[in-house]
Parts: sequence; structure tokens; C-alpha cells
Amino acid sequence: MPDPVNLLVPADARFRGLGPEVGARYMVAVGGSQADASSLTEALARAMDQLAQGAGRDAEMELDFRAPGGTVEVTVRCHGQSEVVTHPLPASKQ
Repeated sequence: MPDPVNLLVPADARFRGLGPEVGARYMVAVGGSQADASSLTEALARAMDQLAQGAGRDAEMELDFRAPGGTVEVTVRCHGQSEVVTHPLPASKQ
């Protein structure tokens, strides 16, 4: 199992793109394809945008990247809420 990665970014829209970018790189690093990375990026961006709604100007988003049991799992926390985004790894990489 690859090492987990933790990331803290401002919830401000100018910085939110860092989360999906790190997610794409993490997916590739643990054995996913570019298509897998793109899919995770889109899902992660949606989750982050949704959680950022109503967050204050100084709010932060915490992202925890893990790859348990053949999936990439990203837990996003912001403004007292959380969401988990998952994407399966290719069978050959499990």
C-alpha cells in the first residue's frame, strides 16, 4: 500500500485546483492510468466545489489521499462537512 498524503489548501476558488492536481498525480503514482487520473480529478473538483459553498473566506480544505484495497480514496473536509471520493485501481495494480 502506498503512503498516504495529506494536503491542506484554502477553500478559495483560486487555490482549490491544487487538490485535484495532487489527486491526479497520486492516482498515477499508485498505478492508475491518465484516464483514471482524469476521472478522479473531475470527481474531486465537484466534491471540493460543493463543500466550499458557504465556507468563509478564510476556510481551509483538508484532503487525505489513501489507496486501501485496490482503490484510491480521498477524504475532503471543509467547514464541518466531509465527503469521500473513491476510484478503483486497475486490477493489474492491486
